[in-house]
Amino acid sequence: MRQTVNISVNDIQNVNQALLVLKHFINLSSRLLPLLADLQQIEQPTEKEEIDKQRIIDVYKNYRFSTETSEILIGSNILQLIKESFQSLSNVQSGSDKKEYDQALKRFITEQRRLRNKWKATLAN
Repeated sequence: MRQTVNISVNDIQNVNQALLVLKHFINLSSRLLPLLADLQQIEQPTEKEEIDKQRIIDVYKNYRFSTETSEILIGSNILQLIKESFQSLSNVQSGSDKKEYDQALKRFITEQRRLRNKWKATLAN
């Protein structure tokens, strides 16, 4: 027996909007987090590099989200990976910290690429 689901046009639009915001944040993070990693490596940063680093940190400190959102919307823990990457990058104080954030960043980038390829395949169909 077939079940019917009543979803309003407004609900569909809200989900589509949430997906667009999520994709944008994921794509933005795929550029900002590696840049933050690079900026964290600089021993004597210029004033501009310090400003750039602080702006990136501010983006993530001011962005409030539930990591479960990506699991619900796209079946991925990508927001948790972004959160872990940022937390490990913002706590860098030693060489061992670098290994930790490299691993966290690698997990995020791997999942981001998987999602990007999945989205490309979906658009191609």
